[in-house]
Amino acid sequence: MLDPNANILIVDDMKMVRKSIIRYLETLGYRRVVEAENGLEAVNAFKSQQIDCIFMDLVMPVMSGMDALKKIRAQDKMVPIIMVSSIADQDAIDECNKYGIVGYIVKPLNHTNGPTRIKEILDKADSFVPANA
Repeated sequence: MLDPNANILIVDDMKMVRKSIIRYLETLGYRRVVEAENGLEAVNAFKSQQIDCIFMDLVMPVMSGMDALKKIRAQDKMVPIIMVSSIADQDAIDECNKYGIVGYIVKPLNHTNGPTRIKEILDKADSFVPANA
């Protein structure tokens, strides 16, 4: 599993969703979290801080998660990125996979499936190597 001291970036325009993901991460022992409200903030946070893993929404104002994914991948092909979206469209998932994501979590997450699903993804993130690296 990903190191518990990892710096994790949570990107979602809804504060409630960010706080939920943070709570689930805390149940797994993660405490070092950076928050961003949109893709532009995510790209800037990634440039200015040491980020070890990213959970990112797909649909956000200012800059979408897809655009942020592309910009972050242009800088770093190896950082584990997990998309978290209410869009369950296979074309969207396939497009994200082209840019090397660890996984795609469909919202909503809840207290029953949230920690389990996030742990599954973080287990993959530890040994993540994107296909296009």
